[in-house]
Amino acid sequence: MEDCKEAATPIATNCLMDADEAGNQVDSTKYRGLIGSLLYLTASRPDIQFGLCLCARFQSNPKESHFKAAKWILKYLKGQLMLDYGILMNLTLFLVVFHILTM
Repeated sequence: MEDCKEAATPIATNCLMDADEAGNQVDSTKYRGLIGSLLYLTASRPDIQFGLCLCARFQSNPKESHFKAAKWILKYLKGQLMLDYGILMNLTLFLVVFHILTM
């Protein structure tokens, strides 16, 4: 994720989140960990709140499409690292820990 392309919006503009019954299942523990970490960031980053709440609705049965939408928020945060609030968050460390958890 460190050398991924940055996203301009917190969630894809054509994103239609549904239960995605036909999608491939992902590990719900890793998905919940990612959602929990991003929820922690909403205290200082209210711009990710809407997209994150869309993703959080599917914590009980996450699919690849939901995980992809949550990773989109990480790509957005990477692009916004220096722009918002004048605070330099240590997103690189967050991405490294996320990468270790998903291995």
